[in-house]
Amino acid sequence: MAPSSVVDVSSTGSSENTGSQQTQPTRLRSPIHGYTRPPYDKEPKFDSKNRKFLYCNQCNGFSAVSTTNVKKHLEKHHGINVDFKPSRTKQEALAELQKLWKQAVEEFGSDEVDATIHSNGLNKEVVQQALLNLIVVGNLPFRIVEWKEFHVFCQALNPKSSNSVTTTHSEVSRLIGESFPVQKDIVRRRVQSALTSIHLSVDIWTAPNNHLLLAVCSHFMDSQESRMKALLALRPVPGHSGPEQWSVLLPVLEEYGIVRKVGAIVADNSTTNDTLCHSIQDHLAENEGIQWDPVQQRIRCHGHTINLAVQDFLFKDIFTQEELRSYDQNEANGEERSREQQIQQEEAFRKMGSLGKLHNVVVHFRSSAGRTKAFVALVGRRVPLDNRTRWNSWYNMLSVALDHESGVDNYIKSHFDTLEKDYISPQDWKCLRSICTFLKPFYRATIAAQGDHSTLDQVLFTMDVLIKHMENFLV
Repeated sequence: MAPSSVVDVSSTGSSENTGSQQTQPTRLRSPIHGYTRPPYDKEPKFDSKNRKFLYCNQCNGFSAVSTTNVKKHLEKHHGINVDFKPSRTKQEALAELQKLWKQAVEEFGSDEVDATIHSNGLNKEVVQQALLNLIVVGNLPFRIVEWKEFHVFCQALNPKSSNSVTTTHSEVSRLIGESFPVQKDIVRRRVQSALTSIHLSVDIWTAPNNHLLLAVCSHFMDSQESRMKALLALRPVPGHSGPEQWSVLLPVLEEYGIVRKVGAIVADNSTTNDTLCHSIQDHLAENEGIQWDPVQQRIRCHGHTINLAVQDFLFKDIFTQEELRSYDQNEANGEERSREQQIQQEEAFRKMGSLGKLHNVVVHFRSSAGRTKAFVALVGRRVPLDNRTRWNSWYNMLSVALDHESGVDNYIKSHFDTLEKDYISPQDWKCLRSICTFLKPFYRATIAAQGDHSTLDQVLFTMDVLIKHMENFLV
């Protein structure tokens, strides 16, 4: 695992997609553009392949579509040597390589690892660790090391790489198994030396094979006073109950030696997480002599709260949570349903009115490859399907459908024999626009409150805005 398992969140930027990015002018990042000018009135702007011409501002007789050609022209005819700044990918790769070299020197000694090695030389330990980082971080198949094309690429970079890169996927598995304790120890030392308590965010994720996994992430200030986060564990959990979660969480805390440093717990609003917090309180009081408040130390997930409010608005007196969960699981698993079951589900969603009709239309075009192809041909893209647990999914479905209203309408009309009951009338489209307008602030609040840079004042502000929005909209 990469040493970067702990991520410095203070150095990573975040931006909100406002939907207007496409209208923003492209930023000219290359230093070459400092030596170019816009075309004059009678000079062409684009070549036959619609590539933009770059005109030299040092003379009036040169133009090119490539910054490399402009660079050569400046060197040859004007004696100007423009240095290109390495790309962000290359800079990050160099920093990672330097980190690997440092680790190798610390582990194997400077006699064995020569940091000033020639460009045609290789260090097997560094190459192996870089390969493991690539596979793990990129979630690549272990069998990549058995691909002929992968080894051609490696040997194109350095012909001697054949002696340093394994060709068996079982070796990759073994190396990862050996590397994991080393990387875990790096994280352990980091959290143990933290200046603050270790605040935890916990959540249960259902794998495609229906296994339940408890994710445990830590958040803290390290010894350099930098905000840090780290995934501590992703462990199988027997069930959703508080005691079952605690039976998995406690060993994780003990492994990292941070039982006494537990700070706040961030989790969704399920009552099982209240039980989990009381389990933490009881253990710390009985075994560590620490008073830990399960109410004050319990931070509820703001995004989950917003999602619950939206669900109550959309589904109150129409669906139960169990029914929605069943529909989502059937959709996710691709389970076959009888025609009778399909009709029952369609009728259930029609109780939602125009929004339920749109849901049925999206389910309709997703039901076969032929219908999907016909839908994309008329609309230009797919419309995302709503999902109970995927936040903002109803808003995303609505906003895309409304942006392509005419195409969706054409699809419905072309399949009117099966979509007659779900025909979206002009009045329905008007209602959908109104619902979309209502849901948009919830979407924006969710985006603003998520991620590492969200703060308590942002949460309180969005709560006030949403309450005011509901009061005004529902008058």
